[in-house]
Amino acid sequence: PAANGKKVTVVANLDVTAQTKQVTFQSSGDWTNYISNGTGSGINGTTGNNFTITSATQSITLQPGEYHIYVSVPACTTAAPTVTSPVNYCLNAASVPLTATGTSLLWYTTATGGTGSATAPTPSTATVGTTTYYVSQTINCESARTAIVVNVLALPAAPVVTSPVNFCINSNATALTATGTNLLWYTSASGGTGSATAPTPSTSAVGSTTYYVSQTPASCESPRAAIVVNITAGTAAPTVTSPINYCQNATAVALTATGTSLLWYTTATGGTGSATAPVPSTATVGSTDYFVSQTQSCGESPRAKITVNVNALPAAPITNSPVTYCQNTVAVALTATGTSLLWYTTFTGGTGSATAPTPSTAVAGSTTYYVSQTPAACESPRAAIIVNITAAPSAPTVNTPVNYCQGTTASALTATGTNLLWYTSATGGTGSAIAPIPSTASAGNSVYYVSQTPATCESPRAAITVTITALPAAPTVTSPVNYCLNATSVPLTATGTSLLWYTTASGGTGSATAPTPSTVAAGSTTYYVSQTTGCGESVRAAIVVNVTAAPAPTNLDASGITTNSASLSWGTIPGLFYTVEYKASTSNSWVTLLTNSNVSNFNLTNLQLGTNYDWRVSSNCIASNSFNYTNAHFTTLSRNTSIPNLKDGFGIKISPSPVGSSAMIDYVVPGNGTVSITVFDASGQKVNQLWNVPQQAGQYQLEIKGQLNNLTPGIYFIRLRQNGKGNFTSFFKK
Repeated sequence: PAANGKKVTVVANLDVTAQTKQVTFQSSGDWTNYISNGTGSGINGTTGNNFTITSATQSITLQPGEYHIYVSVPACTTAAPTVTSPVNYCLNAASVPLTATGTSLLWYTTATGGTGSATAPTPSTATVGTTTYYVSQTINCESARTAIVVNVLALPAAPVVTSPVNFCINSNATALTATGTNLLWYTSASGGTGSATAPTPSTSAVGSTTYYVSQTPASCESPRAAIVVNITAGTAAPTVTSPINYCQNATAVALTATGTSLLWYTTATGGTGSATAPVPSTATVGSTDYFVSQTQSCGESPRAKITVNVNALPAAPITNSPVTYCQNTVAVALTATGTSLLWYTTFTGGTGSATAPTPSTAVAGSTTYYVSQTPAACESPRAAIIVNITAAPSAPTVNTPVNYCQGTTASALTATGTNLLWYTSATGGTGSAIAPIPSTASAGNSVYYVSQTPATCESPRAAITVTITALPAAPTVTSPVNYCLNATSVPLTATGTSLLWYTTASGGTGSATAPTPSTVAAGSTTYYVSQTTGCGESVRAAIVVNVTAAPAPTNLDASGITTNSASLSWGTIPGLFYTVEYKASTSNSWVTLLTNSNVSNFNLTNLQLGTNYDWRVSSNCIASNSFNYTNAHFTTLSRNTSIPNLKDGFGIKISPSPVGSSAMIDYVVPGNGTVSITVFDASGQKVNQLWNVPQQAGQYQLEIKGQLNNLTPGIYFIRLRQNGKGNFTSFFKK
């Protein structure tokens, strides 16, 4: 119970059962141990039932009995520390750790709970808002917590300014202005001390100066707005390009200058300026000066001079014209006598090329080219060069191709035309007036060429192909040709002309019909094929046909067999296909599980209890069953030996259900020791001891024959025990 402002808590119970016991306690200034036996005697040889610890360490003697140990802790009277709250910061201002007046301060982020820190927190000013911190002090015990509210205030917007502000040099400036409350003026973007008096810029020197101003409408100062003050000297003359050169009679454009409010003049001083830029005349060779000024806020500038030079044109270059070519002959680049030549395809306009053109001779006709020279700054008029392309005569008439069998006698080639010339290439080379005689020593094709020259131009070359045909080679075949046993075959093929098929390497009579190999038996058979051309029948090519049986499946295994399922597995070879079938051993009908498959296992379900099954696997090298089977057998379990509902490693089950004169008990124990199996009736009375034998950890079976015959029909419990622990299950006796 609580008494005298103290909290009393039971911290332990002590049971002294057989003899006296010496117990040592400790106490401190904050708590005191009490011991009570609730009977009124037996503590330290006294008759009282309570004993108070009065020294830092004290021992007492306890007689046999039951005792309760208490701790009494005095209530805390320490006052909460003194703080200043709220604490206000402007957004992003530098903050300092919080402070409080007290002893052994502990800082918290919540009013209750949590773990206090001896380090005072430093508030974050990164976000506008309010955060509450808490602090306590400890003098003998920890006080209540005092709250400190920290407010982070938003910054006002920068004042509104006009920038830049422009003055001419040495003009009278006025004080800068801005729209805002409690303005402060600075000479830097950050730092420094602001002035409530707006500065008046100096105009004594040309250049730019930046001033800064903030406002403080409440407790926080805004960011600073910048005002750029530009001091401008007297207006400079505009920027021009001079001299400007034109060739005589060239098209001129209006003069240009870079500046503001330009005025154009024909004299260096005096006169009236025009806002329209003049267009120089190029009709006469010579030089002319133009003048231009600009006007800005500080007045009109001096005038800048632009000199326009008009240069005389050079004479056109010297050429040889016309230039004549036969059609399709090789032309060379045109030439002319002059300096810095430029070539054109038109008399006027276009863009000249420094590369002389090479005329095309592909089409008969005339084409005019033009060329100018530019010995100095100006381009001359263009001189014309006429290029005439004379049509070539037609090629001579030829008969092509000319065919010979290899090794026969050939005669000289012929063509119909005038002044024939014979070549071995379609272009280039030197023609011969003697017609060539083809060689028939090697099989293949050769091309000869012939032209005619009835006048000054040589004709195109006509081609004559000479074909030398060898005795025919054996046709091209693919060998071997592989089939799986019992696979569907197709007629053999070969690449050749007028094919003849044989069953022997020599002799016999060939058939024009390609044979279709038989695949009913494994082995190899060789077929032969020839081809016939105009130069006779070729030798025979051999085609070997292999019929291969896939290897019989191996490693057939049935695992994980239960009362109604089994896991079937077999060895597989990559690239083969497998068919899997099963049946009850008493059945004549096979059930297909997989066909054309490459997997190596199958989980078979929905089987009958305690039944013999046959299963078989065939391997096939194509997606078709070759009936190449390997057989295997398995038998499903006659009962389920799995034990459910294990407890601490113990489990027990009895089957079948309901139980008759015989039964099978499956059980599992986790340790080593005597195992007992006992039968109880529905009221908990023991009716039979079935087993009481030392056994090691493991799963066991116990067959019951007649031990339960004396039981009347009804619900019973069977209990498994070992080393004081166990498990149980119920069953119905029929």
